Amino acid sequence: MSKPLAGIKVIEIAQEIQGPFAALFLSDLGAEITKVENRETGDLSRWLLAGMLGGPNVKNAQISHYFIAMNRGKRSITVDLKKPQGVEVIRRLAKTHDVVLTNYRPGVLDRLGLGYDEIRKINPRIIYAQASSWGPRGPWVSRPSRDTLAQAASGLMSKTGMPSDPPLAAGAAIADQAGALTLAGGVLAALFARERTGEGQRVDASIYGTMIAAQGFELNYTSMTGTEPPKAGRGHPFLHGVWGAYRTKDGYICIAGVDDKRWADFCRVMGIEAMQNDPEFENVTRNFHGDKIEKVLDEIFPKRTTREWLEELTAVDILVTEVASHKDVLASEQARINGYIMQLDHPVAGKMTVTGCPVSLNGEITTEAGPVSEHGQHTEEILLEAGYTWEEIAALREAEAI
Repeated sequence: MSKPLAGIKVIEIAQEIQGPFAALFLSDLGAEITKVENRETGDLSRWLLAGMLGGPNVKNAQISHYFIAMNRGKRSITVDLKKPQGVEVIRRLAKTHDVVLTNYRPGVLDRLGLGYDEIRKINPRIIYAQASSWGPRGPWVSRPSRDTLAQAASGLMSKTGMPSDPPLAAGAAIADQAGALTLAGGVLAALFARERTGEGQRVDASIYGTMIAAQGFELNYTSMTGTEPPKAGRGHPFLHGVWGAYRTKDGYICIAGVDDKRWADFCRVMGIEAMQNDPEFENVTRNFHGDKIEKVLDEIFPKRTTREWLEELTAVDILVTEVASHKDVLASEQARINGYIMQLDHPVAGKMTVTGCPVSLNGEITTEAGPVSEHGQHTEEILLEAGYTWEEIAALREAEAI
């Protein structure tokens, strides 16, 4: 299968989520990723084993689900960036690579002699991609952060949950993951620009900025009106009523609004025909201020199963789906057939299902994930490709630079 980034070579100096997931996205589009790992510890995600969360008796307790999720299909090289010889390894690799991608805190690689200004002297065509917490400028540049703090500082956390809840984070590392995709998008734009100009450039993307951009609908309302919206509740800060999750006989179902075109059919399926022409349930009220309709639906939905409701509601084109568990997603034919989940042949766990790529090109779907590298598995291979001799590699090992 031909992929658009085939031939593009990326040096990833990153760990955990934002940087590694950005590189993974580029990898899924065909780029070759050289993952630079700490000589002693490797990527920190290697150490979060399934057993640390599920207990020692959980299946595959000694395997890191975290590392697999962010690093399948990459090659691993170990380098000690505190050693001059280790820094020189990266500088030498940069001569033949297209992208350097990092989520180290801004300034860290600069102090090591691996900042953008130094790297572009070696390779003027390099794309230098900096993932950050707070952005490239301002008083927060050096302030530490993680996903949850970006959700908090961007305002997202204050709007998540029911009215009586404290501020709640999303049930996934959404800031890190979205920030990674933002960075990958910037890299793709820079690569396209390089085709026109022949020159590389620096790309910066932060999880804080990404979370602000992702709330344009909501934040612009506050800017324009001076009004702070309420918490999302079961729907959205602006959308209450026939929005969000409802308990059924055996689970939960989620609705995404009912417009006038669908309202009569919805009333018929739900058995509330008497409400069809009631002014208390007109479009704006039932979709934006629907406290009363919520109470009505809370009484009706538990009478039937999720599947029964789905069959009848989808038959009349209502915007509805089940609320899926993680096990439901991993078993989903819809996810599998689009490559959103894939098969990976793990050297210890054997065949397992893992998350895939959300993008397809020319209708081609990837169904098999690339292998998961052992810590430093490709060190010698990568160095030989960069022009090192076996004698030089031995010297680097003797100096504990690799």
